[in-house]
Amino acid sequence: MRTSKTIKYGSDTTDVASVGTTYNAAKYSAIALSGGPFLGTISGIVVHVKAIAGGASALTMRLASDVAGDSCIITDTPSSIATGVTTAALGTAIYAANVDFYTSAGTVYVFCRTDAGTVTVDSVTITWEQ
Repeated sequence: MRTSKTIKYGSDTTDVASVGTTYNAAKYSAIALSGGPFLGTISGIVVHVKAIAGGASALTMRLASDVAGDSCIITDTPSSIATGVTTAALGTAIYAANVDFYTSAGTVYVFCRTDAGTVTVDSVTITWEQ
C-alpha cells in the first residue's frame, strides 16, 4: 500500500517591531494553516529577523492556538539567530517540530522574545504535513 503526504506552508510577512526579552501579547505573527478546521503535523518554523540590536543572539519562540499566547502548541523553544554573511543586522532562527495538531480555528500564533536587545520579526513561515 502506498501512502503519500502533502507538505504545505503558510507565512506572515507583517513586521513585528521591537521584539525584546519578554513576550508581549500584542506582538505576534498569525499564520493561517487552513480556512477552517486544521488537522496535520507541524514540521518546521522559520523566523526571519532584521534590525538586530543590543546584542540579541538568540530567539525563543512559542506557538499558540490563541491570540493571547496562553494555549501552547509548542512551548518556549530557543534557537540561535544565524546572522547574514554580508549583513549582520539580518538573521534567521529555525525550529524543527513534529507535532500532530488539531484546531477548529485554522490559525496559529507565533510569539518571540530575545535573549538580549531587540529585533524586528520580518516574517514567519510554518510548514506542515497533511
